[in-house]
Amino acid sequence: MKATVQKCVQTPRHSKEALNRLNQAIQQLRTEPCELEKGKDLEALQDVASGSAKGKLAWLEAALQRAKQDMARQLREYQELMIVKLGLDFEIATYRRLLEGEERRLGLGLGPGSVGK
Repeated sequence: MKATVQKCVQTPRHSKEALNRLNQAIQQLRTEPCELEKGKDLEALQDVASGSAKGKLAWLEAALQRAKQDMARQLREYQELMIVKLGLDFEIATYRRLLEGEERRLGLGLGPGSVGK
Protein backbone atom coordinates (compact mmCIF):
# COMPACT_ATOMS: atom_id res chain seq x y z
CA MET A 1 0.00 0.00 0.00
CA LYS A 2 2.93 2.32 0.79
CA ALA A 3 4.35 1.70 -2.69
CA THR A 4 1.01 2.58 -4.25
CA VAL A 5 0.75 5.76 -2.19
CA GLN A 6 4.34 6.72 -3.10
CA LYS A 7 3.59 6.08 -6.77
CA CYS A 8 0.49 8.23 -6.55
CA VAL A 9 2.49 11.01 -4.87
CA GLN A 10 5.40 10.85 -7.35
CA THR A 11 3.30 10.57 -10.50
CA PRO A 12 1.54 13.94 -9.96
CA ARG A 13 4.97 15.52 -9.41
CA HIS A 14 6.19 14.15 -12.74
CA SER A 15 2.95 15.25 -14.40
CA LYS A 16 3.29 18.68 -12.83
CA GLU A 17 6.83 19.00 -14.17
CA ALA A 18 5.64 17.96 -17.63
CA LEU A 19 2.78 20.42 -17.34
CA ASN A 20 5.20 23.21 -16.46
CA ARG A 21 7.38 22.34 -19.47
CA LEU A 22 4.33 22.40 -21.72
CA ASN A 23 3.24 25.77 -20.31
CA GLN A 24 6.71 27.18 -20.98
CA ALA A 25 6.63 25.86 -24.53
CA ILE A 26 3.20 27.44 -25.10
CA GLN A 27 4.43 30.78 -23.74
CA GLN A 28 7.50 30.59 -25.92
CA LEU A 29 5.37 29.93 -29.02
CA ARG A 30 3.12 32.85 -28.16
CA THR A 31 5.96 35.32 -27.61
CA GLU A 32 8.42 34.09 -30.22
CA PRO A 33 8.42 36.35 -33.28
CA CYS A 34 8.19 34.64 -36.64
CA GLU A 35 11.26 35.39 -38.72
CA LEU A 36 10.65 35.39 -42.42
CA GLU A 37 13.23 35.20 -45.14
CA LYS A 38 13.45 38.35 -47.22
CA GLY A 39 12.82 38.20 -50.93
CA LYS A 40 10.10 35.53 -50.78
CA ASP A 41 6.40 35.94 -50.91
CA LEU A 42 5.73 37.44 -47.47
CA GLU A 43 2.06 36.49 -47.32
CA ALA A 44 2.70 32.84 -48.22
CA LEU A 45 5.47 32.57 -45.65
CA GLN A 46 3.27 34.10 -42.98
CA ASP A 47 0.49 31.61 -43.76
CA VAL A 48 2.91 28.67 -43.56
CA ALA A 49 4.53 29.94 -40.35
CA SER A 50 1.18 30.77 -38.80
CA GLY A 51 -0.23 27.36 -39.70
CA SER A 52 2.84 25.61 -38.32
CA ALA A 53 2.79 27.62 -35.09
CA LYS A 54 -0.96 27.14 -34.71
CA GLY A 55 -0.54 23.40 -35.25
CA LYS A 56 2.20 23.21 -32.64
CA LEU A 57 0.19 25.36 -30.27
CA ALA A 58 -2.91 23.19 -30.72
CA TRP A 59 -0.86 20.05 -30.10
CA LEU A 60 0.72 21.55 -26.97
CA GLU A 61 -2.64 22.73 -25.64
CA ALA A 62 -4.10 19.26 -26.22
CA ALA A 63 -1.11 17.71 -24.41
CA LEU A 64 -1.60 20.20 -21.59
CA GLN A 65 -5.28 19.28 -21.33
CA ARG A 66 -4.42 15.56 -21.25
CA ALA A 67 -1.84 16.21 -18.52
CA LYS A 68 -4.39 18.16 -16.47
CA GLN A 69 -6.94 15.36 -16.82
CA ASP A 70 -4.31 12.79 -15.85
CA MET A 71 -3.35 14.83 -12.78
CA ALA A 72 -7.01 15.14 -11.76
CA ARG A 73 -7.48 11.37 -12.12
CA GLN A 74 -4.36 10.68 -10.07
CA LEU A 75 -5.49 13.12 -7.39
CA ARG A 76 -8.85 11.32 -7.14
CA GLU A 77 -7.06 7.96 -6.84
CA TYR A 78 -4.75 9.39 -4.17
CA GLN A 79 -7.70 10.77 -2.21
CA GLU A 80 -9.46 7.39 -2.40
CA LEU A 81 -6.32 5.68 -1.09
CA MET A 82 -6.07 8.17 1.75
CA ILE A 83 -9.70 7.46 2.72
CA VAL A 84 -8.93 3.72 2.78
CA LYS A 85 -5.76 4.35 4.81
CA LEU A 86 -7.63 6.46 7.38
CA GLY A 87 -10.29 3.76 7.68
CA LEU A 88 -7.64 1.11 8.26
CA ASP A 89 -5.85 3.31 10.81
CA PHE A 90 -9.14 3.74 12.65
CA GLU A 91 -9.80 -0.02 12.63
CA ILE A 92 -6.28 -0.76 13.91
CA ALA A 93 -6.71 1.75 16.75
CA THR A 94 -10.09 0.24 17.64
CA TYR A 95 -8.75 -3.33 17.73
CA ARG A 96 -5.73 -2.17 19.75
CA ARG A 97 -8.03 -0.59 22.36
CA LEU A 98 -10.18 -3.74 22.46
CA LEU A 99 -7.13 -5.97 22.90
CA GLU A 100 -5.69 -3.77 25.66
CA GLY A 101 -9.06 -3.78 27.45
CA GLU A 102 -9.25 -7.56 27.17
CA GLU A 103 -5.71 -7.92 28.56
CA ARG A 104 -6.64 -5.72 31.51
CA ARG A 105 -9.84 -7.69 32.08
CA LEU A 106 -7.94 -10.98 32.09
CA GLY A 107 -5.32 -9.50 34.40
CA LEU A 108 -2.43 -10.26 32.14
CA GLY A 109 -0.68 -7.14 33.39
CA LEU A 110 0.54 -6.18 29.95
CA GLY A 111 -1.39 -2.92 29.85
CA PRO A 112 -1.24 -0.12 27.28
CA GLY A 113 1.59 -0.25 24.81
CA SER A 114 2.02 -4.01 25.14
CA VAL A 115 0.53 -4.73 21.74
CA GLY A 116 3.24 -4.81 19.06
CA LYS A 117 3.08 -1.77 16.84
